[in-house]
Amino acid sequence: MLKPRKTYIQNCTGAHLKNEKKKSNIDGVNRILSKIIFYVLLVCFFVVTGYVLFFSPYLKVFKITVKGNKEISSAEIVKNIENYQQEKFLKIFSKENFLLSDNGDMENLLSEKFKKIERVSVRKKFPDTIEIFLQERKALLVLCSQEECFMVDENGIAYGQADFYSQELIQNNLIKITDRSSREVGLGQEIMTKEYVAYVSSLKESLQQINISVEDDFWTPSLMAEEVNVQITEKGGQLYFSTQFPLEDSIRILNLILEKEPFKNQKKENIAYIDLRTENKVFYKLNNQPSIENNDSQDTAKEK
Repeated sequence: MLKPRKTYIQNCTGAHLKNEKKKSNIDGVNRILSKIIFYVLLVCFFVVTGYVLFFSPYLKVFKITVKGNKEISSAEIVKNIENYQQEKFLKIFSKENFLLSDNGDMENLLSEKFKKIERVSVRKKFPDTIEIFLQERKALLVLCSQEECFMVDENGIAYGQADFYSQELIQNNLIKITDRSSREVGLGQEIMTKEYVAYVSSLKESLQQINISVEDDFWTPSLMAEEVNVQITEKGGQLYFSTQFPLEDSIRILNLILEKEPFKNQKKENIAYIDLRTENKVFYKLNNQPSIENNDSQDTAKEK
């Protein structure tokens, strides 16, 4: 038997609909509260995470190690890194923080501060350590100009003032070359080519192989002239070389000249100079005698 029609109408328009509406309102409020709670918790999460990452001591750098240095003081390296860490990132965050210490910035800082550093690598070791690995430049020459002397490495870069009492100079017995043009020298600059450095560094030893000893003080009228001049020891004369020609060829020609007259029986103090700056020709002068040109290619000699 069917229910009365009025019951159907009552169910569609009466208390049942009111209950549904009330329940819907409650669900809406709950959803809003859930969203509010979610966002509050999310903000709290980011605040706490940000504090832990950037302000708490958990990620603060406490240890700095330096490896590979010989002449440069580890304490000076550490001091410069600590000064860098006192800076603020965005004027808010300390660079003592492990995450905010930038490897590239620290490498550039050390390279600029210490010209003796040839290579430097900075690594961070979680959670609180910075490791610095460096390679120092090796001095091959001392260049003097304008009454100042500088250490020069194999690449021709002047990287520091020369201290003639330092172990680096004393132990390595470095050659000193003076630029008489009084050229201005800046630290960190490439002031001569690699080839020039190699030539000058090898010159003394090459001369010793043909029994010629020279003083450690070389000179040049100008580095631009590509010349090297040396003084024979025991009150001997001077030897003029050009780096435009292979050192081996110049030494060979010099040896040939010294084995012939008029040098064969001459004492070194009787030599005024021997000039090897012209290809296949040698100009020389003995004390109390006129200058002589020797054409090595034709093995002849004639008076100038």
